[in-house]
Amino acid sequence: MQASDKKKRWIELFAFVVVLLCLLKVASYIMNPIRMGRPECVNERDNYVASAMTEEPDSIDVVVLGDSEALVLLSTQILYDEEGISSYIVGQSGQRISEAFYTLQELVETQSPKVVLLETDMVVISSDERREALGSFTAASYHYFPIFRYHGMWKEIYGIKEPERIDHYRGFAVRAEVNPYVDGEYMHPTDEKEKLLLSTIYYMNRIIKLCEEEDIKLVLVSAPSPSNSTYEKHNALQALADDKGLDFIDFNLMLDELGIDWATDSLDGGDHVNYNGTVKLTEYLMSYLKDNFDLHDYRGDD
Repeated sequence: MQASDKKKRWIELFAFVVVLLCLLKVASYIMNPIRMGRPECVNERDNYVASAMTEEPDSIDVVVLGDSEALVLLSTQILYDEEGISSYIVGQSGQRISEAFYTLQELVETQSPKVVLLETDMVVISSDERREALGSFTAASYHYFPIFRYHGMWKEIYGIKEPERIDHYRGFAVRAEVNPYVDGEYMHPTDEKEKLLLSTIYYMNRIIKLCEEEDIKLVLVSAPSPSNSTYEKHNALQALADDKGLDFIDFNLMLDELGIDWATDSLDGGDHVNYNGTVKLTEYLMSYLKDNFDLHDYRGDD
C-alpha cells in the first residue's frame, strides 16, 4: 500500500470518528431528560441524581453522595423542617466513586453547595481493578454521551408512555420496614487496614480537588452497617481522611452515642438502617452541620 493510500485511510477514519462523535452529541442533546426538565422519565436508580440536576440553581447547600447507604444516611425533610437546611441526597444504588465524581462535577454547574457528605461504602466496597475500570469507563461514557444512559427511555421522554412515579423528598424516601440484625458486635479493633483500589484513590483525589476548586467542605461519613463495615475499612478511611485533611464521621463506632438499637433500627438484617435509624443519624448530622457551618435557613424563603 502506498503512503498516500495509508494517509487517505487515516483521514477517512478520523472523519468517521468525528462524525460519529457529533451524532452522539446531537442524540444526547435530544434524548436528555435532565435538559428537558423531566427527571421523572429516568429509571429508579438514576432518579435522585436527575431530580437534583433540575432543582432551582443555587438552592442546595448540603449534598449527599454515595450508594444505597447514602439513601438512608439522613432525612432531608427533617433537616429542612427543624433547621431550614437545604440538602439533597444525590445517590444511587450501587453508586461507584467514578459516578459520584461525574455527578458532583455536573451538579456544581448549577449549584453552589457548602458541604458534601460522602458516604464511604463506595470507597471501601469489595471489588477489583478490572471491574472498577469498566465501571469508570461506563460512568465517563454516560457523562459525556447521555444517549447511552437514556436511549431506552424515549417513550417516556416524548410522552408516548407514562413514566413510573417515584416518590421522594429531595432524594429521601421513608424506608420504615424492620428486619433486625442479631449477630452482635461487628467492629473488632485491629491495626490492619483495607487496601484501597487505585481507581478509588484516583477518583477520590478528583473529588477532593473539585471540592477545593468550588470551595466546598468535603466530609467522609460511614453509615452504620454490620453487613458492610469492618475495623479494617475504618482504619483505611481514617488514614485517607488524615492524609487529606478531611473530617471523618464513622457511625459504626458511635452506636451507643446514637442510641442505635438493631432490634428496631435495621431495615434488612444489618445492611441498612431503617427510618428509625435514619432519624437518629439525622439528629447527629443536623447538630454537626449547625455547629460547623453557616448555612442559610430556607424556611423564611417560602
